[in-house]
Amino acid sequence: MNKKMTLAAVLTLLGATQVQADDYTPDGFLLGDWGGARHQLHDQGVDFLVTYVNELAYNTQGGDKQKGTYADQIMLDGNLDLQKILGWNGAQLHLTLTNRNGENLNTEAGLGTVLNPQEIYGYGSVTRIAQFYYQQSLFDGKATLKLGRLPMSGDVFPFSCKFENLTFCGTVPGYITPNWYTWPVSQWGGVFNVNVTDEVSLQAAIYQVNPRFTENAQGLNFGSPKGTTGYLGVLEAGWTPKVGGMPGSYRLGVWHNTGEFDDVYRDSAGQPIGLTGATAERDDSASGYYLMGQQQVWQDPGATARKLSLFANYIQSDRDVSYVEHSWQAGLFLSSPFASRPNDEIGLAIGGLTVNDRSAERIRQSNSLLPVGATGQPIPQSEYPAELYYGIAVTPAITVRPNVQYVKSPGGVSGNTDVVVLGVKTVVSF
Repeated sequence: MNKKMTLAAVLTLLGATQVQADDYTPDGFLLGDWGGARHQLHDQGVDFLVTYVNELAYNTQGGDKQKGTYADQIMLDGNLDLQKILGWNGAQLHLTLTNRNGENLNTEAGLGTVLNPQEIYGYGSVTRIAQFYYQQSLFDGKATLKLGRLPMSGDVFPFSCKFENLTFCGTVPGYITPNWYTWPVSQWGGVFNVNVTDEVSLQAAIYQVNPRFTENAQGLNFGSPKGTTGYLGVLEAGWTPKVGGMPGSYRLGVWHNTGEFDDVYRDSAGQPIGLTGATAERDDSASGYYLMGQQQVWQDPGATARKLSLFANYIQSDRDVSYVEHSWQAGLFLSSPFASRPNDEIGLAIGGLTVNDRSAERIRQSNSLLPVGATGQPIPQSEYPAELYYGIAVTPAITVRPNVQYVKSPGGVSGNTDVVVLGVKTVVSF
């Protein structure tokens, strides 16, 4: 274990996770209750968790070659209940450290897809502070305030990460929007959430925008290096109705980013970059919005664990600065598909990522300047990924999700061979 990993382990034991529900049980941990010690620590206000995620992927069709790769993450997650420890009502302190390693199939096999087939890969093989924040419950639990080092994800666009393809995992706006740095990169910020009614909530978040936090050298830096370019602000409205007695969750979010951006089409003189080849114009802001919806639509009356939920998401980026203009995802989750496997799950997702018309026009203009007979860059339009997984609950602490991914028109280029990837995502909680 290197020095960074040793430091991560020490810090976690000092702090140690967000597993403090009233019905706390250590049954979901591979190492159990440690002879009752874990339960005792929880009662005293200290919770911790170590999670290992491994994603294997093998390219069977498309790209430059058939090849397999792996990527993984060790997450050390801790929580201090300051109400139990210090008597501070409704106060908590959270710490999360991650260490990532591995290879990127998209690069290694030359797939050319817009987003990676392994969502766990990203931001370098390094230990990082993913979260370090103070949380305060307010107004008798109707509101929550978080302040500290936060990733631009989790609270914002809180989609699950059960799929292996990045298109269907986590905070997708950050994957197609410049200067939006998602997990495990964290920056200073704050989030305020208030429950207006039992079904309606409002949330406001603001994050520092500093590209230097993506550097490996900043992984364990608790401070803030020079290089802040602006702030990302997000406003979100949430609605959690019950339709036919079954729960649903719907969100509408808008964002504005005051960071610095390269215009995708215009140069510093306002002319088309594709024709001039000059330096891009610098834009000082970008905006966008997203829609999210997930609704349970079926419940087996004879088996409470067996249910079907549908989901759909849409993201609109800023056309002036984003290579991908918009994306969408839709799919389903089927819990307990077989009576003999009550804790298993099937997930299916399809999606689309549309390249900005201005980005495509820039490429088209650049091609027009090439010598006669020269081969230009293909003009991208839309990429269409899909994924099907079967989640096997080996034990309450181990889940294995073999999956197959299919990407039509990788890179948004219709002439590219469609990609087929076989993958396995394993999650272990210690």
